[in-house]
Amino acid sequence: MNAKKTISQLLDKIENYDKDERYMATSDLCEVLKKHAAASNTAAAMAAASANANDSTTTSATSNSTSIQKDVEMSDGITPTIDTASERRICEAVLRRVDDSSNDVQAIAVKTLGVLVTCVHEDQVVTIADRLGKLVLDKSKSALRDVYAIGLRTLVTTVPMKMGDIVSNRLTVELMKGISQNSSVIDTATGTADKDVAKIAEEITLACLEILTDLVTRFGALDCLSRLHESLLEVTMK
Repeated sequence: MNAKKTISQLLDKIENYDKDERYMATSDLCEVLKKHAAASNTAAAMAAASANANDSTTTSATSNSTSIQKDVEMSDGITPTIDTASERRICEAVLRRVDDSSNDVQAIAVKTLGVLVTCVHEDQVVTIADRLGKLVLDKSKSALRDVYAIGLRTLVTTVPMKMGDIVSNRLTVELMKGISQNSSVIDTATGTADKDVAKIAEEITLACLEILTDLVTRFGALDCLSRLHESLLEVTMK
C-alpha cells in the first residue's frame, strides 16, 4: 500500500460519524505528516549540502541521505511523499475538524495544523492562516474562538521562517483592524445588551493581541512587520 492510498483512507475516516474514528484518523494523519516533514527536511538539507560540496563529499552526502531517508520511512515501508492535490485535500479536511463537535478532535486537529504548516507549500499555509484569521474575528464563533486562536498561534510559532513575511502580511493588518474595531465597542458599551456585545468584542481583542504578540516576537525584524511598527504601537496603546 502506498502513501497516497494510506492518506486517502485516513481522510475518509476523518469524516466518519464516530468521533473516536475521527480522532484516531486525525492522530494517524498527524504521524504521517511528521514523517513527511522529516523526509522533506532531510531532502532539503542534503540538497543544500550537495550544492556546496565537492564530488567526493557529494557522493558521501548522497549515501548518508539514502540512509537517513530510510530512517524516516514508515514502519510498513511507505515513504511519506505527498503531492500538491493531496496537500490541498489534507488542509481542507483538517480545517473542518477544527470545527468538530468533539473537543478532543478539535485539539488533535490544531496539533495537526502545527505539523502541517511545516511541510506544505506556501499557498496552503496562506489558506490556513486566512481561514483561522477569519474565524478568530468572527463574532458568531465565541464557543470555539480559543481553539481558532490556539491554531493560529501554533501556525505563527511553527511555520518556516522563510514564510514569515507572507504570513505576517496576511495576518497583521486584519488583526490590527480587529483590535481597533472591537476595542471601540468595549469603550462605548452601556446597557445589558451592549455588555454582551462588549464581552465578545473583548474576547476578539484579546485573541488578536496574543496572536500579534507572537507575530512580532518571531517576525518583528522582517520587512513586513518593520514597516508596521508605528501602526502597531498606535493600535495597541489606545
